[in-house]
Amino acid sequence: MMNRGILCACLFAGVGLAQFKEVAPAPYTPAVARQKIRTLIGNAGPQTAETLSGLLVWYRDIVDDELIAAWKGDNRANLPALITPLADSRVASEIVEFSWRQQPAATFNLTYAPMLGDLMARYQSSAEPFLRDLLGGQMPALPKPVADAVCRILLDMPDTGTWRKTALQILPRYRLSAQALLLQDLRGSNQEKVYRAQFWISDLKLNVPGVTSDPPKAQSRPAPVAIRANPPTSDSFSQRPHIVEQPAPQAAPQASSQPSPQSSALRPYNGPRSGTLKCSGDPVPPNAEYVFPGMPLGNIQLDLDGKPWDARLVVGKGQQTQDLILTNRAARPQKGCTVRWSLLP
Repeated sequence: MMNRGILCACLFAGVGLAQFKEVAPAPYTPAVARQKIRTLIGNAGPQTAETLSGLLVWYRDIVDDELIAAWKGDNRANLPALITPLADSRVASEIVEFSWRQQPAATFNLTYAPMLGDLMARYQSSAEPFLRDLLGGQMPALPKPVADAVCRILLDMPDTGTWRKTALQILPRYRLSAQALLLQDLRGSNQEKVYRAQFWISDLKLNVPGVTSDPPKAQSRPAPVAIRANPPTSDSFSQRPHIVEQPAPQAAPQASSQPSPQSSALRPYNGPRSGTLKCSGDPVPPNAEYVFPGMPLGNIQLDLDGKPWDARLVVGKGQQTQDLILTNRAARPQKGCTVRWSLLP
């Protein structure tokens, strides 16, 4: 990831070439906007998240206020579809803390566990009250629905940072809930969850009937495997980016009287400048690579949604495009990778 100095240098280097787009005046007064946003959230439908996303440039604080207020109300059924794509650090922190400390019976359950876990994975500060209460001194006695949600979040959390170490401190306290969820995963059709459940059962030393607690046979660390995907397609871009730099150009060949066929064929790029990439096929093993070919030349801004991938760019065939290569740095196979990208000016 670029440090701040490099990022600033990159941005200022393009000032002379790029023109900044001027933001149009706000379409509504704050009072009118608040009422419209409140109505949109209250009557959420398939296009609501996209409509609200278009208003964020003027009304980020109002959207945050109304999402938080709606979550603290009584009608939450349609809110995860809005909160997941629209949340920022403030929304994540207030929703997680309210759900955990104020209304756990109504909000901290298996229905909302995927959304709450997603918020904590993306915005680690939002998990602080949750983890502080569970790790500080004697762990609280939790009603079964809340204990189930706690275990589901910890079992599904990406294997990054200290999450796994933390989970191994907490899960034994709620052994029955953890065991029931792992049995459910073992009997399901999701092969990644089956694989993960086997390791959890081993690490937690659970006595599961019909399932050995011995760790799976050790396998040698696989060499990087390249899995090629389809070229990128245009789509919206989210708000949690980091920068992947364009690879340095290869050394130019010695001067020739005839121009290179490749260089003479180079044309200005006029394809999509942002989009969403998705992995497909079998889970990507640890240390294996997934390749998205055909990316435009230039520095790419990525949102990996907190998943444990390393990203790098290499010049593609013909040197008119570049390939985005993701390496799985987790200890478990990864499936369902979603990458949002944007070409920097």
